[in-house]
Amino acid sequence: MNTLRMKTLLGLLALLLAAAPAAAQCFIGGEITAAMNDGDPSLGLWCYTLEMSWDTDDQTALSHLDLLIDTPSGTCECEQVVDAIRFTDVAGTSDGVPDDCLVEYYAMVECNGDPSIPGVEGIIIKWEPSTMSDDCEPGPVGMGSFTFYSDFAPVPVDETLPILIEKNSGESCSGTITGVFPGLDCNPVSTSASTLSEVKGLYDR
Repeated sequence: MNTLRMKTLLGLLALLLAAAPAAAQCFIGGEITAAMNDGDPSLGLWCYTLEMSWDTDDQTALSHLDLLIDTPSGTCECEQVVDAIRFTDVAGTSDGVPDDCLVEYYAMVECNGDPSIPGVEGIIIKWEPSTMSDDCEPGPVGMGSFTFYSDFAPVPVDETLPILIEKNSGESCSGTITGVFPGLDCNPVSTSASTLSEVKGLYDR
């Protein structure tokens, strides 16, 4: 990653943390893994799963999740990401309140960031609960599993991308993830994509 992009990303992370002092002790983090897709081949060769957890350090519940793919100064065009990543109707689940109920999420690629969170610009994947009611909604603390599909093989994520952000009430919290991400041609992650045969060998079990 070039110096300009790294400074931009570090500046964005600092802005997000500074913009939400009330949530300074919050936490969000996770890991993306990949496996060959044995289900619907039209979705893509690979199924990516983000396992993550959050703690808003508040009584306000999680509103939605953003995964920052690339910043406006990055190398990706939004159309490249839209064409490369697909979702099922239920693109994630998490525990909820009350009584550890199950919350379902839908997902989309957004080209212009998240207007509800100051400073979040660029290309993001956004997961939102399919329904929000008193019967079941995300809580201030929770764990979830979120999926997307791609024909692009996995490569290790960069030190500073992607950035994972959660919104709760008027606050937000950000953190980084570990694991892998599709090796897009525009390459928002730092490692070149391996050939399909090389990567498939790593994930066959």
